[in-house]
Parts: sequence; structure tokens; C-alpha cells
Amino acid sequence: MRYSIKIAGQSGQGINTVGIIISQILNSIGYTTFSYREYPSVIKGGVASYQIDFSDKQINSSSRYCNILCSLDKNALEEYLPTLQKEGIIIHNLKEYPKGILVDTQQMITELKAPTIMENTIMVAFICNILHIKQNIVEKHILEYFKEKKVDPVLEKNCITKGYSIEYTQKVKLPPVPFRISAKKILNGNEALALGAISCGVRAYYAYPMTPITAVFKHIQEYGASRGVLLKQAENEITAIQMTLGSMHMGTRALVATSGGGFDLMTETISCSGMTETPLVVILGQRAGASTGVPTWSGSSDLNIAIKAGHGEYPKAVLAVSDIESSYTLVQKAFNLAEKYQIPVILLTEKQITESLFTVGKLPKNIPVKRYLSDMTTRYKITDTGISPRRIPTFDKEPYLSNSDEHNEKGESTENSKEIKQMTEKRMRKLKTLEKELPQPELCNPHKSETIIVGWGSVKNTVLDLIFQGEDIGYLHYEYLFPLKTELLNTLIKRGKKIILIENNQTGQLGEMLKEKTGYPFKKRILKYDARPFFVEDILEYLKNEK
Repeated sequence: MRYSIKIAGQSGQGINTVGIIISQILNSIGYTTFSYREYPSVIKGGVASYQIDFSDKQINSSSRYCNILCSLDKNALEEYLPTLQKEGIIIHNLKEYPKGILVDTQQMITELKAPTIMENTIMVAFICNILHIKQNIVEKHILEYFKEKKVDPVLEKNCITKGYSIEYTQKVKLPPVPFRISAKKILNGNEALALGAISCGVRAYYAYPMTPITAVFKHIQEYGASRGVLLKQAENEITAIQMTLGSMHMGTRALVATSGGGFDLMTETISCSGMTETPLVVILGQRAGASTGVPTWSGSSDLNIAIKAGHGEYPKAVLAVSDIESSYTLVQKAFNLAEKYQIPVILLTEKQITESLFTVGKLPKNIPVKRYLSDMTTRYKITDTGISPRRIPTFDKEPYLSNSDEHNEKGESTENSKEIKQMTEKRMRKLKTLEKELPQPELCNPHKSETIIVGWGSVKNTVLDLIFQGEDIGYLHYEYLFPLKTELLNTLIKRGKKIILIENNQTGQLGEMLKEKTGYPFKKRILKYDARPFFVEDILEYLKNEK
């Protein structure tokens, strides 16, 4: 059983804070939670919401509909009322609205002589009251959350008591849970990326702020300060990636993250990484739309540009995270691949992952750090694998030439046709060597179903939730998107499995790549491109129509 609460109001009303506190409380008593935000692309104002799905079982995605809608604003109520389930409960503070449960927070705040912002504390308390959560648990979490903000603990407790004193008649049937202290935590994808980067030895982070990846800076600052991580907010994306490439050239593991248009500006430097054979890791946080698009909403339509980024021909790798665990581990794997093959590695994520809160237990084990450095003899030595020896530049050894012009084995610029052909082929041989190392896509629930859904990115979580609920489907998940492995997919096709493509974009970008390699047309497609993630109902409706 799963249950869903949606908090709605004006952006800037504290919607996010209410949602985070309730998520923490539910997690602490044993529920698994998944929290999803919607907010407009403006500094303040406009309708926003924070939805918390929770269950006694594993849960990693959002429902389209909620069981409880708590609205702090008339416009927000009108916007989100269609997302309330038929038997759902409305909680609001709008005296003019005749339905639902009125929580007159303004009057209560006046009686308590408390600041207006504490209306949210009353709402948190009332929601937890209606969910049958003990008052002392709520007090503990609210006081802990605000302890560094110098709020009056007595006023906070009085507001909580007000929330628990409100009478109501609606009964709420919740998923069963053994009300135990939970060892699990809630993390978002940006935080997991930061932790993974620090764990694999990243000691410099350069960025220019861009939704949905901006918060990586804050989290690296929070967790990396004690390890001496350098942080630099550059004046633009070009400077950020060039600083990153310079640090990597000198032997410091450095990271850069961006989105859409920022990535476009970085592609010349990515091409430079390919030519100079300097390792580089770039996180590309996807959002919806071309150009500026809709910056605070989700989509996964940047696969094509990630693979084809930069001018000229050179090898690169493209990986995509799907959840907290992969956000933590793939950034580590990306650095090992970048340093082993001396190539740019693009790590794709998306707003649905970076800003949603997942319940996690222990983070995965760290990937052993491998730098692949050597006592270099010839920087661009032609080898069978395409991988040349690489060392950190110093003044106490032979001259070190790193050249973004075409060059010979020593790094000296060349326009000789034979040398150009040899070096171009040397670099591209790394792609074949890399392809042999990469794993096949992950096949989930492989033995039972004749229907296999193929996808990448955050859609994995929605499909897996359906599998957990007992849906008779399998899922083939691609983390390594370039170079692309198709042997397992070909096997499933030959076995006569019903193959369905699912992607959060309009053209089915992964499907087109797979079609090019396998010849399989992917006639059955679930494509969503309305700037919203896949909800469980989206896939259920498609599968129902297929039967």
C-alpha cells in the first residue's frame, strides 16, 4: 500500500520546509518515502507543491494523485485539486472555501503572538496528527530542524500543540508500519553526487549556477571543507570547464556540473579534452525543453548532445544515473574511466533525481580509486589499445607537451597526413577497448515476464515500483549509454519478448540509437515530454491498453 500527501501554496511560503520535515518524520518511524517538488521558474511567487509518497515497502517514484491535499493558497488549491483522489482529504487555511478541513492558522498565530511563518508549524502538526503520529516525535523533528535558525522553542511547541488540538472527523487508513526507529536517511541526487565525488578524491569543483544542478556546490562545500576541497564559482560555464580541465591536466581530480545551455558552451573544451587526451568528467543535469525551456521541470532529452558534444571525432563515454545509489557510484566510475582512457566522460542526471528526496539505507561501497599514471616516455605513444602513458606534469623530468592542435607521438604539432591518420586512429581505438570493459545493461525481474520495458534515467524508479507492486513486467536498464552494448537486448528480441521503449523525451533518443545498432524498430513506445516525470499511473494506463 502507498499513500501520498501534497503540500501546495505560493513559492516562497515555506512549502519545501513543510515537505522536508514531514518526510523526515515519516522516515524516522519506519516508512519509505519519496518526495517530489514542483515549483515555477521564478525567484518568488507562483504556485508550488511538494508531494510525499510513502509506503511500508520500497518506493522510489511519485503517484499522479494524492490522498491528502494541504493547500496554503487559493490559486494552489485550484491548480492541484484535480490531483486529489476521489476519497481524498482537503486541508486548507482558506475561510472562503467551504469544503475540507479548515485550519485557521492565522487566528492561531494571532492568539499565540507568533510570527506568520509559524503557520507552517501548525500545518505540519495537524497533518501528523491526522496521520496518527505522536506529538513528541513531531516536536523532536521540528525543533531539530530549526535549531540553527534561532527560533523560540516554546513558541514552536505551542504551535505544535495547536495543530494537535484541532478536531476532525475524517479517518485516514495508512500503510501498516511497526513504528520503529529507522536507520535509513533521506537524500537527494545532488547530495549523492557530491558525496560520491568527494569519496573518489575530487579536490576541486568549478561551476556556474544552473538549475537543476546548482545545489551540488552547496553539498560539496558542506561535506568537502574538512578535506580541503577547492570550490570556485566561475563567471561563466566556459571558464568553469576550462579550470576543471586545467586541474585534471595537473593531476588534481576536478569536477564541473551544468545543464542545457551551459553544456552547449562547454562543448569546445570537451573537444579539447578529446584531442589532448586529458581526463574530464562533466555532470549534465537535464531539464525540460530546448533553449531556456522550463528550467525547474524535468525531462531527459539531452542524450543526443551528450554523445555528440564537441567538434571533430574523438572517443568519449556517456553514463546516466537513475537514483541515489547510482548517483553516488557512477560519478566514481566516471573518474576511473576518464583517467584510464584519458577521455571526457559525460554523466547525465535530471531534475527528477537531483531534487527529489529518496529513502536510502547505507550508501554503496566506494569504487577503488585508480589514477592510471605512469613514468611517461612518449606522451602520445601509439599503442594497440589506443591508451598512451600519462604522468603528472613536472619540471624534473623530460619536457611534457600537451597539444590541442593535431600532434605526433611527442606532442609536437603536425600537418603530416600520415601522422594525422595514425593519431586519429589511435585515439578512436580507445572506444573499442572501452566497449569491451563496459557491462551489459541491467535486467530486472528477468525470469517471469514476456514484456520487457527498455529505458534509462529516472524512469527506472517508476518501472521498478510497478514490479514491486506485482506487475508482470521486466525492465532492461541502461546506465552506460555510449558506447552502447546491445548483446543482451538482441537475446531478448530473439526470444520473442514484447519490447516496449520508455523515455522522458519526444523522439525516443535511446530507442533510435538501439535501432541503429540492432535494426529493431521499437514500435511500442511510452514517451512523455510534458516536463513532468513518469508517474506510476502513466505506465499502468499504457499496459492496460496493451492487453
